[in-house]
Amino acid sequence: MADAEPGSKPAEKEQKPPEGLSQFIGKVLDQLSLSAWLPAAMLVGCGAVLLQLRSQGDFDLGAAVVGLTAKPLGILVVLVFALVLAALVSQAFSFSAIRFFEGYWKGPLVWLGVYWLMVRRKVKKRKKLADRLEHEEQYAFERAVLRMLLRDFPRSFLRAVGEARYSENGPTTREQRQAAAFDWQTVLPPDAVGRLSRIKQAKEDYPLPHRTLPTKLGNILRATEDSISRGAPDTQNLVLRRGDDIPARLRLHHDQFRTRLDMYCTLIFVNLGLAGLTSALLLPARNPVLGTAATTGMFLLLALASYSAAITSARGYCTTLKVIFSADPG
Repeated sequence: MADAEPGSKPAEKEQKPPEGLSQFIGKVLDQLSLSAWLPAAMLVGCGAVLLQLRSQGDFDLGAAVVGLTAKPLGILVVLVFALVLAALVSQAFSFSAIRFFEGYWKGPLVWLGVYWLMVRRKVKKRKKLADRLEHEEQYAFERAVLRMLLRDFPRSFLRAVGEARYSENGPTTREQRQAAAFDWQTVLPPDAVGRLSRIKQAKEDYPLPHRTLPTKLGNILRATEDSISRGAPDTQNLVLRRGDDIPARLRLHHDQFRTRLDMYCTLIFVNLGLAGLTSALLLPARNPVLGTAATTGMFLLLALASYSAAITSARGYCTTLKVIFSADPG
């Protein structure tokens, strides 16, 4: 028994797989973060271009890039360098992009009155939605009352339901309390309830008139910020003020939706830039006009799709914010 235990230790050591070069490289790479990779790629790319400029003896940057792409390794260096450079530039402007599409404008858009016209248009649209919602709710209630009559609901109960709907005072009698607790929309067909829900959701996408922004994306975000800040004037940095009180799962969802929102807002500018670049590069080179127009239109459609995706991400982001602040004591 005394010899069995020592003898088992070498056997365990033999069963352990030896660490090779791949394991060593993996451990080394695990120690490097993204903040180290991007500057390193930038350094290698710029260094390769500078070495090519030195070897060709002039300062023709285009020729240096073409010379690098003529080499197998140079193609990889140029692609990595261009990708990192584009990532750094897009990340630098991501916050400005989302602020622009939220409607926090300044400069010519304000001086020329575009901001004022867009805000006024959104205020009118909100009022139309409110009037339409009131009209649809009145029509739906009358329809519900008729359907309840056909189902032999007591007339006294129907009167109590109507009083509970239109009365500004709270219910006093037992029958009024029962009527107030009754959801009259349950007797309506699904299409009528769905129509009311869509109009109500569209109206809730707008803040109060004096808080309206010129874009749909900005109004969705501001309406949520106003609802969770309880009318406080400062609605920025709401999550930062909560600090470590946010559960890890909600923090993860918040970060995911916020990252998507930043990405799609940046993609709008990228696709608009590619649409302009297509016309600027292909038309002077006498490319087919139809193909140029189709390519430009494709990038414009991608920009619209990106804006739609940004709005969808904003709705998910707002839902997460509401859940985070639903238990906020302040």
